[in-house]
Amino acid sequence: MQLLFSKAKDNSQTFSVNGIFFHSTYSPLKEAERFLQSINFSLEPELLLFVEPGLNYYSDLLKKKFPDCKILCLRLFDQNLGDEESWDYCIKYSELTNLKSFLINNFGEEKLLSSNIIITKQAESIFKNQIDQIIFQYKNALEDSKTLLVTRQFFEKKWLINSCNFIKYANHFCSRQFQTDLPVLVCASGPSLNSCIKIIKENTSRLFIICLSSATSVLLENDIIPDIVLTTDGGWWAGEHLKLLKKHKNIPLAAPCEAFVPKCILQKNPIFTFEYNDSSSFISCEILKKAHIQGFSVLRNPTVSGTALSFAKTITKNSIYFCGLDLAGGKGQQHTKPNEIEKDNNLNDFRIKNIETRTSYSRYNSNSLHIYRDWFCELNDVDNVYRVIDFENNKQGQLGKIKDISSKDFLKKIENLQPLSKANFFKLQDSSNNKCNSTIDYICQQLKSPEWQKQIFPADFISIKNCADENQKKVFEERINCKITKLIQKIRKLIDE
Repeated sequence: MQLLFSKAKDNSQTFSVNGIFFHSTYSPLKEAERFLQSINFSLEPELLLFVEPGLNYYSDLLKKKFPDCKILCLRLFDQNLGDEESWDYCIKYSELTNLKSFLINNFGEEKLLSSNIIITKQAESIFKNQIDQIIFQYKNALEDSKTLLVTRQFFEKKWLINSCNFIKYANHFCSRQFQTDLPVLVCASGPSLNSCIKIIKENTSRLFIICLSSATSVLLENDIIPDIVLTTDGGWWAGEHLKLLKKHKNIPLAAPCEAFVPKCILQKNPIFTFEYNDSSSFISCEILKKAHIQGFSVLRNPTVSGTALSFAKTITKNSIYFCGLDLAGGKGQQHTKPNEIEKDNNLNDFRIKNIETRTSYSRYNSNSLHIYRDWFCELNDVDNVYRVIDFENNKQGQLGKIKDISSKDFLKKIENLQPLSKANFFKLQDSSNNKCNSTIDYICQQLKSPEWQKQIFPADFISIKNCADENQKKVFEERINCKITKLIQKIRKLIDE
């Protein structure tokens, strides 16, 4: 798109495209002032998405009108216009693969739910198709943010309770100083894992095997002992997948303190502690620090497979392979058998509500898989990352730049590698400094601070922030105080058991 620059009547700069001017031909600055006078919000946004028409007549005016707001300029032109540094953020729309994912990943659900969007009239009329897409993706980002916030509100308390159990029961901690020269294999529980079982079993000494919790029963059923089992889930179902570790006390478990892990596994198995490296995880980081437990820094991710990739890239410079990472609904079972959750579900099947009913529902209600696929598709630093999947199972296409290879190609890549002894892969560190009681006292004390309360009850705090009614705000605040009191009582009771 060719921009033709010219002078307006007041001698300031303007430009046109195909004879259409994007700014006033008389006074672009006054035009911007009049436009922004018509923009009013009941509350000042924390983040403002400004879809601008080019040339910097708006940034100073916007900052003056919204002094406490961060402004993201979404540029519809591919050209640099020389004003990029005057914005808090300046992004070219054409360079974004997915605006919704970009907004959620870079700004988070809390900022987005305290955000707003301004679209200039010129942009709206000339870039109609792009504007329609921007509005659509922005609305979807807000909907997903609401879902994420409600999910966090539900899980934050569970994560805190899990952390308290972790502090109380975990005994044997693996040193975080760990590297391997072997290629890393991450085993997920998608149906395509079946085609790789024989290859994995015959080449365990040529691979460092990370087993995601849902695939544990599959590997152990086939006499494959993973080098480490990895879980990040905070719900009870994670404990179901980990049950078999009770019989395999030498298998290390990699988990953040927020994950749900049965007490007996925390007590008996070696624990490789994960510590999330994002700002939203400050509570778990503070808890680990207070308990003198050293964590291995990894990426928090909507899917455990994403965290596994973060971990794998940190511990090896060799290739990384995924098996069973289907991320797609299919006919029949959605997981490789045996699956511990499926065993539990089978007990409740009967003639009217049978296995076909369950699998059909799972097949057609897998919206979360789209979120996971989108995340993998946006990765760039994946030159040495492969997904092992035979083409008859590959109905969803590639995961972005991650290369798909067949099980036969996978075997060719690893069968001539030098086997490596895995004895003492993980060294245990001294855990005598773990101070449970003082850590729990610290948690209960910090629960009275606004910073911790905001993290644990994010939906309530967003409601307070976006509420203009002072009386309603007081109702929200009293509700939070009541929840905090109950949470402290629950933690005390838990520790006294």
